[in-house]
Amino acid sequence: LFCKPLMNYASLIIMKGSIGHDVELVKRAIGGDKKVLRQIVELNKKKIFYLAYDLTGSMEDAEDLSQEVFLKLFRSLKKYKGNALLSSWLYRITVNTFLSQKRLGSSKIKDNTVDEKEIERINDNVSNPNIISIPEKSVEGEQIHEHLNTALEKLSPRERAVFVLRNYQGMQLKSCSEHLNISEGTVKSLQFRAVKKLQKFLSYYKDQVFIGG
Repeated sequence: LFCKPLMNYASLIIMKGSIGHDVELVKRAIGGDKKVLRQIVELNKKKIFYLAYDLTGSMEDAEDLSQEVFLKLFRSLKKYKGNALLSSWLYRITVNTFLSQKRLGSSKIKDNTVDEKEIERINDNVSNPNIISIPEKSVEGEQIHEHLNTALEKLSPRERAVFVLRNYQGMQLKSCSEHLNISEGTVKSLQFRAVKKLQKFLSYYKDQVFIGG
């Protein structure tokens, strides 16, 4: 350990979950370290998959969206400046990709310029059934869950994105504003509209489901 160069030793003491750690990972990834690319996926795939699932309401679409997010990340690593955690950057890519897909009127974006093996490898990493699973629910709970997903589909893409980030991800108003690149006032307005719509569509479950602003 003491014989290793100073640069390598410094990288060992950077805390995981810190911007410094993320910057070091990105530098190594840009330098061609394929193991680091896999490590980035491993560190973030669960969070990104669940966010994608909350946004799309579909396991299949969540896998497709997660895959697209990591492909975009790998293509744009040089743009990462260390201004925020890599996980936060991935959240922003996920939400923006979801909104872009909705604007294009498709749940999937195909890019024929990407190596098929690269897609397959990332897809395997993202959708590994031993890592990602949706918790089992009671029959009644499953029905409520299905109706909630149906109600969420009634929201506009931006309303759903705001509701998911605020209510499912517990994101603060300011962070939500930054991720969506909109004002805090617009976030509040979208959240208010989303809550009102959901309360209307789920009025039957008012005693079992709390939808608050």
